[in-house]
Amino acid sequence: MKQAKETGRTCAYRYCENTFEGRSDKVFCSDQCRNHARRDQLKTEKWNAPAFYLKISEIIKHNHKILKHLFDDKGDNTVITSFLLRDSGFNFEFHTRILTTSKGIYRFCFDYGWLELENGKILIVKNDRMVEI
Repeated sequence: MKQAKETGRTCAYRYCENTFEGRSDKVFCSDQCRNHARRDQLKTEKWNAPAFYLKISEIIKHNHKILKHLFDDKGDNTVITSFLLRDSGFNFEFHTRILTTSKGIYRFCFDYGWLELENGKILIVKNDRMVEI
């Protein structure tokens, strides 16, 4: 009977601490641990960066949709309250461009933007030159 050599290698799967024998390039103690490790790797790759980018894109598109709707309803020089924007789900932290003028700082979501005025008022503007393709 052959006696097994103690290799001292432990399984590379983070939840398994089994020691194992086998080929010198073997990393996992079993197919089950290898499959678990691969599934964990795919979850990390799939859900970290792409979900983050998609979420930001969704927020900016939603902001654009709100600004477009309010601008189309009220026309040029649309002045509204910041509460109306917040109540409609607008997120002031996400925008695509900033334009600094003597009147103030305009923040744009593509071609629609806003300028924060005094007393919680917001001026919504449209600038077709902001989107030059």
